[in-house]
Amino acid sequence: MTAKDKGTEELIKETAKRIFFTEGKFNATTQEIADAAGVNRTLLHYYFRSRDILLEKVIIEGHQEFKQKMSEEVNPDFTFKEKVGHIIDMWIDHAKKYPYLDAYLASQIHNSQMVDNIHAKRKPDEEMVQTFFAEMQVEMDKGNIPQMDHYQFLLNIISLVSYPLTMRPLLEKGLELSKKSYNKLIAERKDAILKTIFRK
Repeated sequence: MTAKDKGTEELIKETAKRIFFTEGKFNATTQEIADAAGVNRTLLHYYFRSRDILLEKVIIEGHQEFKQKMSEEVNPDFTFKEKVGHIIDMWIDHAKKYPYLDAYLASQIHNSQMVDNIHAKRKPDEEMVQTFFAEMQVEMDKGNIPQMDHYQFLLNIISLVSYPLTMRPLLEKGLELSKKSYNKLIAERKDAILKTIFRK
């Protein structure tokens, strides 16, 4: 593929990510994506063949982008608490960039074929997970966090970070908060989570 061709493909993918996961237009057609990217629909189909193939590809790349950033930016010299805090920061930043990504994935939970395809291409780094769990156990042994199954601790972090981001529209209305007020809560979210899951 020439540099020009690669550039066109990346333009289409970045446009699709913006439309689907920044603007939340999950039902956008290939024509709408092509128009927004400034290319014709035939060219879009040349690269991706269908809307579903394009959608699946940008979902996978969105998560790979986060995983790559995490592996590059989580310094091995950080304390365990600092690592968790940094992961929370990156997760929130990623959600600000793609605020509708997790909501879309949640809406597709019963689409078994899509879920299987995505999972097959974004399996977690087993070595990274085991290192994280080993450091977690050290903190449990020190009494800095409660003793529990390692996956329960991980689920606690995921839930505490993800739920306020994924359910934002509902929570804003239910709690009668302005966007500015909710943004303030999200900005304070890391400290609130760390105080919840760490004893000291």
